[in-house]
Order: sequence, then structure tokens, then C-alpha cells
Amino acid sequence: MAAGLIHTLTESPPILVSTSLLLLCSLVALLFTYARARRPARGSLPPSPWRLPLIGNLHQLIDKGLQALSQKYGPVLLMHLGSVPVCVISSGELARDVTNTHDVSDRGSTKASRILFSGGNDLLFAPENNFWRLSRKLCVSALLSPTNVQAMFFVRDEEVAKLVKLIRANGSGKAIDMSETLLKLGSSIVSRAVLGQTKVSGSAEDDNEVRGKLAIQTAHLVADLFSFEDFIPALWWVDHLTGLNRRLKKTAQELHAVLDQVFDEHERNQSADDDDDGPDKNDRKCFVNIMLELRRKGVIGLESLTRSDMRAIVLDMFLAGVASTAASMEWTMAELAKNPSIMKKVQEEVRSVVGGKSEIQESDISQMKYLKCVIKEELRIHGPIIMGRKITSSITIGGFKLPAGASAWINVQNIHRDPAAWDRPSEFIPERFLDARYNYKGQDQVYFPFGLGRRICPGVEFAMAEVEHAVANLLCWFDWELPDGIGAEELDMRGSTSDPSYKIIPLRLVPVPVPKPASRS
Repeated sequence: MAAGLIHTLTESPPILVSTSLLLLCSLVALLFTYARARRPARGSLPPSPWRLPLIGNLHQLIDKGLQALSQKYGPVLLMHLGSVPVCVISSGELARDVTNTHDVSDRGSTKASRILFSGGNDLLFAPENNFWRLSRKLCVSALLSPTNVQAMFFVRDEEVAKLVKLIRANGSGKAIDMSETLLKLGSSIVSRAVLGQTKVSGSAEDDNEVRGKLAIQTAHLVADLFSFEDFIPALWWVDHLTGLNRRLKKTAQELHAVLDQVFDEHERNQSADDDDDGPDKNDRKCFVNIMLELRRKGVIGLESLTRSDMRAIVLDMFLAGVASTAASMEWTMAELAKNPSIMKKVQEEVRSVVGGKSEIQESDISQMKYLKCVIKEELRIHGPIIMGRKITSSITIGGFKLPAGASAWINVQNIHRDPAAWDRPSEFIPERFLDARYNYKGQDQVYFPFGLGRRICPGVEFAMAEVEHAVANLLCWFDWELPDGIGAEELDMRGSTSDPSYKIIPLRLVPVPVPKPASRS
């Protein structure tokens, strides 16, 4: 072909040569333009795996997992879950661009959240508007600020003391399901801090159980279900056939009925005089009581709160504060069982700080530096897998266009295990957090277990106070062994396929009680 072209150019008349050269130049220009158009130029969509009609990349996400896909396609990946476009960000620097530089903060809603909140404005799924700012301010001022977290120490202390007593009564040598035990502990602490100890049944014991189940039920409701309508809107009718819509509505009605009882009880108590017939002094510190009081007085615009709004805000706290905190406690104990030398080191610190006291005080926790490192390392390895955001207007990240209407998934687990940022990232090494630069404020682009930007979790102080107090007591008053002769190297450390921040096989440990200096009543 090349020889023929040369022959044509040399042997043909000049006019034909000129015409041929003109045509050749035009062809080269067209090919150059086409080649440029084919490049992944600035503003083009991110790389994406092939997808199937209707289900998109759901099959690949299930088969290979998010981490494997991110490693193959790079720090910005476009997937389609059903018909929903999802941009996966696996770089800390680019994640900060999404949440801070471009201020992508809306989360969007799901079918479960819409039914659960039944038209009420909530905090987790609401767009960033005046109500969202008001409800966030309410949650911080009434429960989640450092001052309020400190004031709720009595709740943590009493509930953890009950757990320690229960474990001792269980007897030495019997394995305990730590997953179930710690979930109940988390639900008890959150429900008491949020709802108080209002009467919702016939006895105090039943009241505690009802409130605890309410917290657990809510925590699992939105997290553990798949709705066709959310991912493949054309198949919305499948949710009717499977009974999902009916189950969601029934559960929502049950939750609302219990919360309305709680609200009514607190309102009756507030109408009583501040005497012996009034509410318990400690019960006045709970979130619901404070919220209703502020609403009654018209403080910071809360007089406009409806019952639906209040239910939604309370349910938000159960969604955000129960299952994830319990999972963190379980993973911490699992990693310590897997690493006996680290278990011994942190126990020595805890017991040295406590000394001859029969109880762990809040001031003791602040001195347990290595314990705090252990928990930070657990959150690095087993923290949330993703942070979801809704892109309301198209943005450019890393040279790629993220289209409006897509979801942005910050691949937190991939960033927390990036070998470029962490030495031996797959190993449990608490000492790496002796460096004070790492905190929970979302200021570092390689470590942000509680989020980035304006949507960073406002409950950090509350969650960490709960985890630290519970783990410190478990390590102080018990030695822990694996059951049935299982070796540390045999302990199953797999996370759930749907969300690796939850352990797929519940942790079972055998407690060996350590005598207290004095028994606690």
C-alpha cells in the first residue's frame, strides 16, 4: 500500500499530485481528530467495567467485590447498580475534592428511609437545607456535644456494669456470643440516652427490653434490605410481590407507636411540677426530654417540629449509633483475640491505670493511650466500607466527569488500606497511631472513619466514649480465651460480603473473671 502511494505521487501529473496531497492531509486531519476524541480527555466519564442490561454491574459487585474492581480500574470508577450510576472514589485526595472542594454533601433517600420517616424531616438522609442545619444543631446541643457526652457517663457506666455482672454470672468456661452481647449493650446505652427510662410496657425490665429492641430493629431496618425500586425503578412492582412494602410499613407503624408513647410520657412529666412526682432527675437529661422542652419553649426555631420530624430524628440516632458502634466493639475484641501480645499489652495499661479501684472512672479512660490506639487501628481496618453522597450537579474529579444524578461512593476501606499511605496496611499495628496527627475530625486524607466534609458524623464523641468505656471494662475485669481449642491463627476474621465493617461469623469468646478489689453493688 505504501509503495503504491509513492508511485502515484511520483508518476502522476502535478495537478493529480496536488489533489492527492490535499486529500491525504484531509484524511490525516480527520484521523487525528478522531484519535483525540477517543482519548479519556478532561471531562470524560471515568473508566467502567462492561455491564449487563437492566442489572448493570450488580453481578460484578457481588462476584468480585468493590475492592477488586477499584484496584483494576483505578481511583475513579463508574459503575451502574441496576440503572443507578455510582462513581467510586478510592483516593483520599480525590475524596476530599468531592466532599470539601465541591461540597458534595447530600445523601439521597431510599425506599426504606421514606417509609420509615413517613414524611418527617430527618438528619441522615435529608438534603442540606435549613431544617437539616437546625436538626443537626439540635442533636449536638441536646446530646452529642462533649459536655452532654460527659453528662451521660452515668448511662454508660450503669449499662456496662450490668454487662460485667451478667458475664460474671455466666460462669467461667462458657463461651459468649460477643456479637449479640455487644449489640444489646449498644442498644441499651443509646436507647437510654435518647429515650430515657419512660414506661412503654408493664415493668421496668420489659421497658428496657422494648426500648432495646426498638433500637436494634431500627438499626437493621434500612441497612439490611434490598429494594428493587431503589436500583431498578422499572421493577418497582417486585417489591410488592415479595411483601417488602408491607413489611416496611408494618415495622414503621410499630416503631412510630412506641415513640409516640415515649413522647406522650415525657410531655406528661414536663407538665408536672419539679417535685417528687416529676420525672427522674437523670431522665431529664435524655435527648427526647430536652428536645420536647426546647420545642415547647420555641428555642432555636424548634416550635415548628412536628411529631413526624421528631420521630425521624430519633430513628436517625438508632440508625447511626447502634449497629456500627457494636460492630466496632466486636472487631476490637476479635483483633485482640487474634493478637494475644497486643491483648496483653493493652490489658496491662488498663489495669495499671485503674489500680486498686473497683470501678473505671471517666478520667481513667483519658490516660489509656494505647487503648485509644487499638480502637483507632480497628477503625482503620474494619471501619465503614463506603460513604455515600448524591451528586446534584456534575463535577470534575481527577480529570473525569462525575455526572449529576449519580451517587459518589467514597471507598473508605480501600483508602485506609492503601500501601502508599500505610506501612504493612493489612496488619493490626496499634502503634502506628501513637502519632497524634491522626484523629476523628476528617482532617487527614488517609484516615477518616467518621467521614469528611460538612456531613461528618456528629456523634463521634458519643460513639468513642461508649466503645472506650465498654472495651476498657471488658479488658480490665476479664481475661479472654478462644473456645473449643481454637488457635488465634484460626479465628475467622472475614467481613460480611455486603459490608465488611460487620463480621460475617459472630465472635465467641470465653471470659475468665479477674477478681475486683471490692464488689460493686
